[in-house]
Amino acid sequence: MYVCICNGITEEMVEKVASNSKSEKEILSRLGIGSSCGICVLDAVSKINSKLKNKTGQNTSTPKSNTAISN
Repeated sequence: MYVCICNGITEEMVEKVASNSKSEKEILSRLGIGSSCGICVLDAVSKINSKLKNKTGQNTSTPKSNTAISN
């Protein structure tokens, strides 16, 4: 699926660059995402953050409290 129509950037291209990058800004810059009309940037950043989180193994679920509530 295309992430950026103007520059022909696909999700696969984002995944490949994300595997060798450390930040969303670096990925956007390397691929040229958002350098034309800019409509794709928000969706692209969301996809990039998801890829970077998967790469680092971060847990995105909400932590549960271990404390009991007493009355």
